[in-house]
Amino acid sequence: MSQCPTVPKRVQLRHDTSTNWTNANPLLLQGEIGIETDTNRMKLGDGINRWQTLPYFPGDSGLGTIFDGGTPSSTYGSIPALIDCGGVT
Repeated sequence: MSQCPTVPKRVQLRHDTSTNWTNANPLLLQGEIGIETDTNRMKLGDGINRWQTLPYFPGDSGLGTIFDGGTPSSTYGSIPALIDCGGVT
């Protein structure tokens, strides 16, 4: 049994409209996720290419209702991520 306290956490991914992403053309770090809130498409950063040259993931298809503009608590309930000294639980 772990002696570490359980602490609820929330992760928020980078998100903005497709126009703002294109205009800013940021460099996403390797593995960093950027989501277009108006198209429900996302890109994964590689730490080398800027937004405009990164391909969409997966392919050019949208993510549907996975990112529907709702808040994590209203969309998925208020289930906290629990981390323990032995790993993620």
